[in-house]
Amino acid sequence: MNDLEKMISMPQPEPKKRRAGPDTPPHKSNSVDAIRVAIRILDEIALARRAMRITDLADALGETKPRIHRHLATLREAGLVEQEESTERYRLGWRLFQLGEAAGTQFDLRYRAEPYLIKLRDELKQTAVLAVPINGQPVVIATADNIYARLCISVKPGNRPLPHCSAFGRLVLAFSSKAEQHKLLSQELIAETDKSMTDRVKVVARLALIKSRFYEYAESEMMLGVNTIVTPIFRQDNILAGAIGIVGSIQDIPNPPHPHQIAVLQQVSKELSKQLNSDAYDKMFNDPIQAA
Repeated sequence: MNDLEKMISMPQPEPKKRRAGPDTPPHKSNSVDAIRVAIRILDEIALARRAMRITDLADALGETKPRIHRHLATLREAGLVEQEESTERYRLGWRLFQLGEAAGTQFDLRYRAEPYLIKLRDELKQTAVLAVPINGQPVVIATADNIYARLCISVKPGNRPLPHCSAFGRLVLAFSSKAEQHKLLSQELIAETDKSMTDRVKVVARLALIKSRFYEYAESEMMLGVNTIVTPIFRQDNILAGAIGIVGSIQDIPNPPHPHQIAVLQQVSKELSKQLNSDAYDKMFNDPIQAA
């Protein structure tokens, strides 16, 4: 009889009631952490849009190469990643394509938001931008460029605004976990312009303000003369599903921003949130938001 058979044949003690907090078994937190690392690996390969080496993934995620290798081996067995024979690099696998198609029929924020991007562009006469949160950072997935101005300020899909000195970045960070906030704010806070917010104390204080008012504003922080207003989109109560905003010149999006601009953005975000089964805006505001 081997060890496994002995364990199965032995009488098992009555299971104890599990309590939250420090009594949670260590293996549970380890398992959750392993899942998080695996998801981050898939996210990184997806955002890179190319096959990646173990070294590239380890550097991008701040993990050791042996740990990344172990996760890749498991993901490969599950069909979630594939390894190229010629380069030994890893790319997304066929099974993710199947899961993506299934998920797309159930939830597609980009599809839902497309008419709202056009509405924002036409009503506010600015470029409208949609982003989703990945590992505490925003990734732009769709835009509706301003067709009313001689000079169009545009943002390309795939763009990843910095978490500390952009409206999209701080809004996503505000609704991220404390662990993600700590990790991102522990890194060097690079200034893109002389107006970029790089003081950690000020950034943290700003995150609390964002959660209380449901919008964020950035003036010339990523590029001088270009301002942004962003509002959150929620799903299932207060889980951040995405962020939608407008980008334009300092003449068209002043500091402070026009109340009308904020109201229109919040109304759009409220409608999208309701489609995703969230009443976060109703809970935040006693009266329905009306675009001015």
